[in-house]
Amino acid sequence: MIGLFVNEVNIINFLNQAARDNMDIRISTMTECEIFSGVISELEHTDIRFLNSQRYIDINSKIARLAGNIRREQKLKGRKLKAPDAIIIATAIEYNLALVSRDSDMNFVEIEYGINLIKL
Repeated sequence: MIGLFVNEVNIINFLNQAARDNMDIRISTMTECEIFSGVISELEHTDIRFLNSQRYIDINSKIARLAGNIRREQKLKGRKLKAPDAIIIATAIEYNLALVSRDSDMNFVEIEYGINLIKL
């Protein structure tokens, strides 16, 4: 979602196509945190309708514990996985959602966790 704010064409095209296809897109509140911690201020994106919708999935205890387990598993495999990424992966697992990412570090989720990964 960060790419949305720097007008990355592939992300904008994906979101436009998703809207045309009536795709139900959800966003982890961890992603919301990442958006707000970036260079875009709250006032700058109040006009972006996509962010003002009720599309957010809250992080709960079940997701937090699953994310912790995922981080531990990946650490044992020699992969350094940041907590925000583990939370986003756990959210996708918990709600049986596809994961949309432009981060090549996420490629392992398809094989290891059976998550449908849409690469942008």
